[in-house]
Amino acid sequence: MIEKSIIKALKKRHGTYNFNGLIEYMQNTGYVYENLKLKGPLAIATLNGVLLDVYKLERFSDSLVFFIILHETAHMKRIDRMGKETMIKNLSIQDFKEFCNYLFVEEILADRYACRLFYHINKEVYNWCDTQELNIESKQKQYEPIARLYYGKIKNDCEKYNEVINDFIIN
Repeated sequence: MIEKSIIKALKKRHGTYNFNGLIEYMQNTGYVYENLKLKGPLAIATLNGVLLDVYKLERFSDSLVFFIILHETAHMKRIDRMGKETMIKNLSIQDFKEFCNYLFVEEILADRYACRLFYHINKEVYNWCDTQELNIESKQKQYEPIARLYYGKIKNDCEKYNEVINDFIIN
């Protein structure tokens, strides 16, 4: 289910990029896409669906918005594949280095997936240099403060996970 406000915002962008195709793809996933005001990120994948801040996304390029939605959808596919319990367990890794490595792998996979789907839907390459480039060690170092936001907070507890996610939502 995609909130109507998201569909409306994406349809306005259709032109250079195939946002109608993106909407169809999103609908076919069966995932929930909600429009919520977020503190910090433009979008976030959760155990229950993708949260998008459409208001914030309006300020960014069509290609980046397209990519972000595909990237977050990739995270949803990974959650489906590994299961919610495994996701919670992985977000609860106690060793910070191991925790970061897990996040880097997940982010790189989501970026690769989004690049591939971007090409599939638009017949245009999304440049790797426009991703997070977390395959580069210096970019990983820059990402570590973001990882600290999650580190040690989940503790194999779904309720703690929900608290972390709720901290991103502006009520």
